[in-house]
Amino acid sequence: EMNYSLEEINGMMKPFENVIEKIIANKEQRNEAKRLAEERNIPPGDVLHAIIARDNNLILITRDKHFRQLEDISKHYKPEEII
Repeated sequence: EMNYSLEEINGMMKPFENVIEKIIANKEQRNEAKRLAEERNIPPGDVLHAIIARDNNLILITRDKHFRQLEDISKHYKPEEII
């Protein structure tokens, strides 16, 4: 919600609503993300995404350089590596 309004986000996600499963981070995941973000000087949102991917056996697709520092939590791929 930093770069797009909630309405814009919902519009972008609408075509995928039948294949998307909503996942809500729990308190333990948020606390772990906060701790690791401080230790590694990485944005907490990036750490939380890696933790959520790990805990839900998901594939994380990103170009964000911070995820190189999170390989021990969750492996990440660039979009072209998946296609």
